[in-house]
Amino acid sequence: MKKLSHDECALYHPIQQTCISAIACDPNSGFGRIEGNRREIFGWELFRLENIPSENISLRLQLIGSRLEKIFSQPLTEEIIVSSVLSRYAAGTPEVLDATLPFLATETIESLATRIFNEEALYLSLKDQLPEDIWCQEGIPALRGWLSARQENPSLAPATQYVCPENYTALAYSGQQGDLGSFMHACVHSLRRAVKPSRKTAILACVRNEGIYLLEWIAYHRSIGVEWFFLYSNDNDDSSDRLLAALSEQGIITWIRNDLSRGTPAQQKAYGHALGIMPDILNFAWVTVIDADEFIALDPTLYKSLPDYLKWTETRAVDSISFNWKFMASEPLTDETAYRLPLTERNRSFVRDDVIGAGIHLVKSMFRPAHALQSAAHHPTSSPRYALTMCLSDASSHLWVSPPGGLPAGPGFADRTVFAGIGIYHYFYKSPEEWMWKSSRNRGDNPSQSGIDLRNFVDSWIGNFMSQVEGNWRTDQEEKWLSGRHNDMHRELSYLLSLPNINDAQNAVYETYEHRCQLIRKQIQSENIRDRLSDRTIKFIDFLGIE
Repeated sequence: MKKLSHDECALYHPIQQTCISAIACDPNSGFGRIEGNRREIFGWELFRLENIPSENISLRLQLIGSRLEKIFSQPLTEEIIVSSVLSRYAAGTPEVLDATLPFLATETIESLATRIFNEEALYLSLKDQLPEDIWCQEGIPALRGWLSARQENPSLAPATQYVCPENYTALAYSGQQGDLGSFMHACVHSLRRAVKPSRKTAILACVRNEGIYLLEWIAYHRSIGVEWFFLYSNDNDDSSDRLLAALSEQGIITWIRNDLSRGTPAQQKAYGHALGIMPDILNFAWVTVIDADEFIALDPTLYKSLPDYLKWTETRAVDSISFNWKFMASEPLTDETAYRLPLTERNRSFVRDDVIGAGIHLVKSMFRPAHALQSAAHHPTSSPRYALTMCLSDASSHLWVSPPGGLPAGPGFADRTVFAGIGIYHYFYKSPEEWMWKSSRNRGDNPSQSGIDLRNFVDSWIGNFMSQVEGNWRTDQEEKWLSGRHNDMHRELSYLLSLPNINDAQNAVYETYEHRCQLIRKQIQSENIRDRLSDRTIKFIDFLGIE
């Protein structure tokens, strides 16, 4: 606590050197968040301490106070923590353990984590006293069971299906800023860091309503050496659940059904589960977090495969590799059957970097999953107790001190863009019909709803598409890195389609897509969308052939 005046103080974190801030209340709920990430002290970081009559202090709070007083009245050691847990106090263990966390040396936490993992009495006592702690209730037993199974079978394959339950909401918010969700979160992270992988590369992705692209995307990445796919999905209405189920049944992917409560960010919850609870991902030295419209591109004259690139990268001490990306332009503009053709064959021109603007400095990341506490869409996050060494794809330092105007500095951006030897191709636009379909579907954590939603059919969103089809919007460079791998990709694609139930599931996805596109076209006509668009964006409706 920092006392700033006779009646005001700031609540200060002694290790991270940050202050607690009270965020303005939400007008609908009447509640506001408390955040502990402020580096400067202004009005929202100022608090007043008030005396509370003893009769207003609950018995539970008094017990917590007594336990804290006893613990902090002597040097804080590992044995003090263990003794407090085993004494089975009636209340307050979550708060007491969390209060000790900032004052414990990293080596002490690692030692405690090892004892909790190995000493059954200690773990069971914690499990009894921390009934709502996900990392205690699920993280420890999942890791124990998996490590035991791997010891018995060193070639153990990942599980093919999981469920991330709706009540695991805490996983979406813990770790995004490098913060630990609890004392047990710190312990589980320490244990996961110690796991040695036996396999090389995997992909972690969220795939909501991405069925028409999944097989090509998986086939291509298998062809460059990606060994496994951890795919989270929620609320699909494009028949892709059937395809994901078939792929998991054939041992191609791990499909994780991500059940959500309303308002929970699906992507953050998925990454929190993958990097904090699910053990299987720890058997891979590297995991790449990308979306289903993003492809890892390798220069075939330099690298035969992704593991080939990693042989060079692993000569340096690095935890996370940041890839810059290029956006692929729309082709063809009028063929309604284009979606059945591989993206990597029909979209072969690049959108100019200046058309994309500041977004060209965004990165996607491949990192060591055991070392990541959580992940954002563009980069992993780490505990403040452990640093992540980040580099760009050419092994130069990943610097982010000069973000695009108006945006905070952060590792999601790179000051310098590098696209030599490896990068990401982002097939963001695709064909006009696919953009039409994409604009009306449920994506990411958007609430699942029935019917057709045309709220995105406005100048700003449709103009986004049109910006890359107007004037001299392409570069003179034609894509060559993926085109040289088409035969390998098609061999993998043929193999996938030959597996039981895969072809039928893919056709069901196509039928659902075609049916929805027909409904969207009818609704565009019935709502007379032309009337809400400018002369510039009306051309998009012309591309679709809708009167």
